[in-house]
Amino acid sequence: MEILARPGWYVAFVLFVLHQLAQYGLGWDIPYLDGYLDPTLCLPIMLGLWLAERRWMFGVGRLSGLEVVVAGAALAVISEEGFPRWQPDFVRDWWDYLAYAVGGLWFWVWVNPKTPPNT
Repeated sequence: MEILARPGWYVAFVLFVLHQLAQYGLGWDIPYLDGYLDPTLCLPIMLGLWLAERRWMFGVGRLSGLEVVVAGAALAVISEEGFPRWQPDFVRDWWDYLAYAVGGLWFWVWVNPKTPPNT
């Protein structure tokens, strides 16, 4: 579970929680953050959880670049193409794809360890 203690994952998670509290708990309206922070933080959080699970279950040290790209693309397409079709409250936004890419880069640089731990 050391992945979830890495500053890159922890910062993304805390920012996500604080944003949700500000947006829904306090009713604050910050347009750019409301529109793009969640997609940006999605991949560092979700891929970090996936890596922690894989490390715990299988001893996997890190995710490959291909795994990050495929999982990131799948999450982006499901979120931007699928959700708006299934639920009208979701809005399709091409800029979100850039936010997902930034989130994938965040995960790769600050969450995914450069060298796998000795297991």
